[in-house]
Amino acid sequence: YWPLGFTWCNIYVTCDVLACSSSILHMCFISLGRYMGIRNPLGSRHRSTKRLTGIKIAIVWVMAMMVSSSITVLGLVNEKNIMPEPNICVINNRAFFVFGSLVAFYIPMLMMVTTYALTIPLLRKKARFAAEHPESELFR
Repeated sequence: YWPLGFTWCNIYVTCDVLACSSSILHMCFISLGRYMGIRNPLGSRHRSTKRLTGIKIAIVWVMAMMVSSSITVLGLVNEKNIMPEPNICVINNRAFFVFGSLVAFYIPMLMMVTTYALTIPLLRKKARFAAEHPESELFR
């Protein structure tokens, strides 16, 4: 039940999609950063600057805004896209479901699964090397 009308429904749906999308995309960037940090610790540490971190954060928010703004526009074009019936506030557009799901969920999920699938064997390899070379200065 949604008693607040179309305008607040559009704001609510947009903010909901924005927050969820940015959260998932941030996790995606974190998993990529972890993998790169483990794979090449010195190189990734050298390249990790405040400016680059700010750029990555901006990319995440711009991507999330692109996804969420599309539902705002769809709602303005046709109220039925977010309010299929009076007092019901729900996204009701198949094209958005496909686009939003791909960009803000499935593609980032695939990237996270891939990076973590690559990270685990890499950590095992590094742990095995550390166990075989306890005298190495690399681990002190």
